[in-house]
Amino acid sequence: MKPKIYLLTTLLALVGFGSCDDVYDHMAAPPQAYEQEDAQSVEGFTIALGSGFGSAIVLTGEALEENTPFEAVKATATPQLAEGATVTFKLELSSTDDFEQALELPSMSGKNTATITPADLDEAVKSLYGKAPYARELFIRVKYYITDGASSVMMPTPVILGPVTVTPVGPVIEEEYYLIGNINEWNIEDLDNYKFNHSGKDVYEDPIFTILVEMKQPESGDFNGYFKIVPKSSKEAASWDGLLGNPVDGNTELEGDLIIENSQAMRVMEPGWVRITLNMIEYTYTIQLLGYTKDVVYMTGNAITGLPEWNNEIGAIGNGLQILFADNSSADSKYTFTAHFTGGREQKFPIKAGVWDPCWGYRDGALVLENNSPNLPGPATDGYYTLKLDLGTLTAEYIPYTGDVSVTYNSMGVIGTATAGGWDTDTDLTQVAEHIWTSNAIELMPGLLKIRANDAWDVSWGATSEDNQSLPFGTGTTNNGANIAIETAGTYYIALNDLTGHYIIIPTSELP
Repeated sequence: MKPKIYLLTTLLALVGFGSCDDVYDHMAAPPQAYEQEDAQSVEGFTIALGSGFGSAIVLTGEALEENTPFEAVKATATPQLAEGATVTFKLELSSTDDFEQALELPSMSGKNTATITPADLDEAVKSLYGKAPYARELFIRVKYYITDGASSVMMPTPVILGPVTVTPVGPVIEEEYYLIGNINEWNIEDLDNYKFNHSGKDVYEDPIFTILVEMKQPESGDFNGYFKIVPKSSKEAASWDGLLGNPVDGNTELEGDLIIENSQAMRVMEPGWVRITLNMIEYTYTIQLLGYTKDVVYMTGNAITGLPEWNNEIGAIGNGLQILFADNSSADSKYTFTAHFTGGREQKFPIKAGVWDPCWGYRDGALVLENNSPNLPGPATDGYYTLKLDLGTLTAEYIPYTGDVSVTYNSMGVIGTATAGGWDTDTDLTQVAEHIWTSNAIELMPGLLKIRANDAWDVSWGATSEDNQSLPFGTGTTNNGANIAIETAGTYYIALNDLTGHYIIIPTSELP
């Protein structure tokens, strides 16, 4: 019998490996310059790229559907093998030629070749790089064996081939999406006010679209919160073709898959503010039911003059960790803060005291809520500014404050039947920065209160009317404002900006 020859291991490697969980970090980049290895010879074997890799591969939906196998590698020459012995292969892919991380690629061996399917190759590329349809460079590692009947022996020396270029099949992502439904009476020609917000980046780099809308209760009839998603192409054609929905009509689940063919409407069951988020790389949606009460959003950093810097501890609430003010308690995600800013500094906006991730920050001209989010730069120069944040449109701006900042107060306190001192004694707030007064430990009971300066009635803040209490966020008026009604006993966080009249009155148990 002729002696058996040991086959050497061939390596396929992918260029630019990336985690499949981190699709946003591996977007289109110029292909690296590698000298392609079409074939390698070791101890009498020559292992080469197959005919399928004769040129760059651009996968298509049709190719995946047909899924016809093609030749990936082959042995173009072998030493003399035992009668009946053949060469078989196992293929691996990696993003780098050192194969620090490798992914097995399913293959079939026969007649000294290994074939793969377009579907398996497409899945492998996406596992390594994410779903964006960009040209990706791959290295190929082939482990090859001499197989003789039931016996199979792997050759000890690897061969590295590639790189080869493959473009996976990507999902269709348009530049704009719009909401349609009962919110606009299903009028496909009335969509401009219902556009999803987007960062403006390449849509495969950032496939996230969001919209914040109020699903209103109609004046007559039952609430009906059905909706679908209109891509830009359908809007421009005023066509019902191409709308995105889900497989079940009236689906009330808060997350699910988006489909186009035979798409059905999703549904929100109760009126209120709603944030809808689309992930178009995954073709999924999520719904946040915000109701009618604004969330608490904190602010810390070193931009507000006089406050302790970068303190996100629970004990710093009301001092180094401020709560953003708002015009009202509507869940419209609009916040404000007027103060003296030190130029050239930064800040960010936690959503939970003592927790940094995720946190609202700022990147490429838009607010982002993510882990390790970049800081929002403050104003370039010292001065009084009004910071306005809109978490619905993901915008932030500083507006120079032109009001009178010269009026100051010796003390600030709450007074009324809701306080321990009744209408006779003030419970003081603490001035933590110029014109900013807070306390996170004031005991209140059901009753009425106002906020007043200098233990006197010369200047006091109350609600705009008895019917418009606007708790926990509001803007007080000094023009003989109405008493603020407290309905529940407990320990409260109270804050006042004496420049703008913005106040916060919220139980500390409700602070995130």
